[in-house]
Amino acid sequence: MVMVAATPALAGPVLYTFDVTSGSVALNLTWVAGQTMASTSGGLSGTFAVTIFQSNDHIGASDTFIVEDAGLTNTSTMKVVIAGLATGTLRVGSARFLDFNPQGPGHILGLANPVTVNTDVYLEATLFVTGMMTTTFTARTWADSLLPFQFAFKTSVAQSDTLIGRIGGKFGYEIGVTDVGLTLTLDLILGIEGTAHVVPDPALGGVTALGLGGAGAWLRRRRS
Repeated sequence: MVMVAATPALAGPVLYTFDVTSGSVALNLTWVAGQTMASTSGGLSGTFAVTIFQSNDHIGASDTFIVEDAGLTNTSTMKVVIAGLATGTLRVGSARFLDFNPQGPGHILGLANPVTVNTDVYLEATLFVTGMMTTTFTARTWADSLLPFQFAFKTSVAQSDTLIGRIGGKFGYEIGVTDVGLTLTLDLILGIEGTAHVVPDPALGGVTALGLGGAGAWLRRRRS
C-alpha cells in the first residue's frame, strides 16, 4: 500500500509516486433529446506522481507543486442505457487517465486550505455500444480545455512520513450518434486516494507529510 517514492534533496524538487489505495470513477451520459441522464460508477486504481518544490527539506506554504504522469484505470465494468435504445459499456481497463497539462503551477497555501489548478487532462477511453445499434467509440485525447482541480494540504514534522494524496475531477466529451440522431455527452468523474512514503536522510532532519484533495499540475510536455 505504501511505496518508497524519493529521498529528498537539501532543497528543491522532490518526486513522490503514489499508489492508489481507494478510487472510484462515475460515468454520466446525457443526450440532447429530452436531456435525460444515465449514471453508473465503478472502481479506479493505479498510480500518480507529484513533484513538490519544497523549501528547507519541508513541505509548506508557498511551495509549488506539479502533478506528473498518471496511470489510472477503471477496475470494474460500467453500463448505462442510452435513450432506451442501446447500452453503453466501459469494460475493465477501458478508461485511462494518463497525463496533465496545467495552465500554471499550484502553490501550497497552508494547512487544509484548498488550491485550485486549471489543467488539461489526457484520457484514453473505449465505449462499447450494443442494442439497436452496435458500435465502438474510442477517444485518445486531451480535453483541450482547462478543467478545475482542487488541492488541500496538511503537514507534519515526523522523521518518516506517509504522504496521502486525493484527486478529484471531471473529464467530459461529446459523441455524435448519427444512427439515432443523438449527441451524447460523456462525463467521467474520478475520485482517488493514494499514498507514498518517504524515508528522509537522517542528516536532513525529516520532511513534512502531505495530504492532497483534488488534482493539478504545471505546464509540461504534451503527450503526442
